[in-house]
This record gives sequence, structure tokens and C-alpha cells, in this order.
Amino acid sequence: MNQEAHAGVFQSRAVSIPQTGFRIAKKRDKRIGLLLFENCSFLDIGLVVEIFSLANSVAVAWHEQTAHPYAVSLLSSRGGQIRCTNSITVETESLDATEPASYDVLFIADGEGASAAADDKRTTDWLKRVFQTVKVVQASGNGALLLKGAQLPSARGMIVPIRPAGTRLNAVSENNLQLDINAGSLMLTALSLVKTDFDYETAEGIAEQLMPFSGRWLAPLLGDAPNANIASTMKEAARWIEENCARPITAHDMARSVSMGDRTFLRHFKAEIGMPPSEYLLRVRLDIACRLLITTTLPIDKIARRCGMGNGIRLAKIFKRRLAVSASDYRAFARTEFDNE
Repeated sequence: MNQEAHAGVFQSRAVSIPQTGFRIAKKRDKRIGLLLFENCSFLDIGLVVEIFSLANSVAVAWHEQTAHPYAVSLLSSRGGQIRCTNSITVETESLDATEPASYDVLFIADGEGASAAADDKRTTDWLKRVFQTVKVVQASGNGALLLKGAQLPSARGMIVPIRPAGTRLNAVSENNLQLDINAGSLMLTALSLVKTDFDYETAEGIAEQLMPFSGRWLAPLLGDAPNANIASTMKEAARWIEENCARPITAHDMARSVSMGDRTFLRHFKAEIGMPPSEYLLRVRLDIACRLLITTTLPIDKIARRCGMGNGIRLAKIFKRRLAVSASDYRAFARTEFDNE
């Protein structure tokens, strides 16, 4: 079943999802496998699928990508229809028809059939091959029994193995991806992946769209929002603005410099610095222009380019609006005052 066929499993009130930094490499999709069994929870499966579907929509809308960052496949031991809770059936692909090494993430659903699958050699052999290369595995409920039956590490309450693709099971690096997971929840694992690949605000926005008012209980489970030390982060952003003010920069560029969503960055910057980042940028550029007018004989047009104001006409308008004096009069007056000292 393709990604488009899953869209719209859940309908919720519209919530704006921040348009923020996106970290997945564009070389190929991140392949997500959901291994299902008879009587598994349709709600759990639907939430996971919809989380990645919404993340794909964010990537396409903001980054104008034609390809989705996540490719989701529903799997079962022999393929075909699997009956979930509430007598809902879903179509799945057979494990034999998929390449185990192609998956980046594997979710193992709960369900009565999970314990029986632990005795199914076809399924356990496939899992062992998956574990050689997959980056993240998360099992829910009875799904952990399947991993135990395959003599693989239990994924209950954590993600295992957390390692770069292409390495063996025992080659775990301390610098690998770390996700915030609680009690084997497939939904939290999916949101944590989105948080890692995009940012906290995107994961939070998706959760709010699927489950309104989830922020009150979700934040502790997803972990603290990045850049918890807001004051030092905003000072870092201010320094970045000062160092890059000579070139065209946007509020989105400023937010990305500290790995924040646009709206979150604007809110914190104003609270910590006392003004919007656009105002801070303008003041930095104006200060540089004033110093260059006093200390150099550079033409006004060249000064405008050096401080990021584009041209002399724009610089002149800003001087008139902010200082009620022309740039040339400011230079002449400042030099007269300097000579009289």
C-alpha cells in the first residue's frame, strides 16, 4: 500500500506546522517498515502512517521537493490482508518481496499474531537480516516477544539498534542518533524521528494536528525543546547576525543558524534581545554605516554595500527615517564635531 493510500486516515482540526530546517539527506527516501500481525491496533498503525504523511507534506510544501522524505511500507509474514482491531483490514507486502537491507526504520506492531510469529522461521530469519543494517527498531507490546523469539535485543522502551546503516549489530557508536522514547510507543518513536529529521516544533505541530491539545503531555515524552538555554542561544543568534549582516539574510536564515523554527525563534529573540531580529539587523547595519561614514572617505554607495543595505539610495532613506538627517550631512557634522574636540 503506497503512502498516498494512507493519507486521511485521521481527520483533525487544522493546525499550522512550522516551516523549519530539514535534515534528511536528499539522496533517497528514509524507508519505514511497519510489520503487522492479526488483531494489531489499527489506531497505532494509523497514527504512525499519518505522522510520516504529514511530515512529507511539510517537506514538499516548504522545500518544494517532488520526492517525499519518508517512504512507508506495511509488511506481514506472507503479505495480503491483515485484520486489525475493529474488524478493519489493511493490505500488506510479503516479507519475501522486500529487501531487508533497504529499511532505515522498522516498527513491530502489537497483536495476537506477534507471539505466534516468534515460531515462524521465515519471519525471524528476515528480522535477523534486517537487524544487520537497520538504524532504528521499535516494538510494541507483544511485538517484543517476536524479537525475543528471534534472539534479538528487546526494543521495548527503547530503540535498538541505534547505529549507522551498513554496520553490524555489535558495532554501536556513542555518537549515533538518540531518540526520546517511552514504553515502546510506536507513535512517540515516529514523532521522535520527525523531531530528529526536522525539529521539535515540526513534531509538536504534527502531534497537535492529529491529537489536539496533546502538547501538555507530549513535551515531557518527546524531551525538552532544543536550545533549552534560550538566553545564550539568542546571544549566539545576535552574534551570527552581526557577522553576516553584510549579505542579504532573512528571518528564516537567522532561525536556521540556531536550529529553530521561524516562529519560535522570533518569539524568543524578541523576549531576550528586546526587539525583533529584523530590527536588530537594521540597527547593526546602521551602526556600521555610521562608523564607516565617520572613519573613512568611502562613497556612500560603497558604504551601503559593505553594511548590507544594497545601495546609497536605500541607505539615504534609512538615515532620513531613523536619524532625520542625510548620510552626507551626518558625515559632515560628525567630522566637524571630531575636529573641534
